[in-house]
Amino acid sequence: MSDVTTTDLYEVTMALSYLREDMWAPATFSLFVRDLPPGRGFLVAAGLEPALDFLADYRVEREDVEEFAAALHRPVRDLEPLLGLAFEGEVRAVPEGRTVFAGEPLLEVTAPLPQAQLVETYLLNQVCHQTVVASKAARCV
Repeated sequence: MSDVTTTDLYEVTMALSYLREDMWAPATFSLFVRDLPPGRGFLVAAGLEPALDFLADYRVEREDVEEFAAALHRPVRDLEPLLGLAFEGEVRAVPEGRTVFAGEPLLEVTAPLPQAQLVETYLLNQVCHQTVVASKAARCV
């Protein structure tokens, strides 16, 4: 299983809808924390390097399309519009280890809508998990 398939199936169906409707306009997705728990006034940003590596290598291959088709119980031909899709967007992020606060973006992705949609789940999982770990470690010191 490639990292490309590490996404919610919702993202795949939305991307297919955008492709079917020829919706290629740039979209910006911002990853931020709305509220912090009581007594926790900050986060430590982390996970940027693996997130950037993922985006640099992102390309939907035949086996990804086959896996999506199986998970969605649809014929492979229905998912072939995704084949060859690569990330061609821009990323803005706070530096690794920077203190961030509620409502402040840790990462922003601007890309053609289908591309931005497909990478959202992986980025959320990667950056959020590592940010939680780094923030917890900072409080232990």
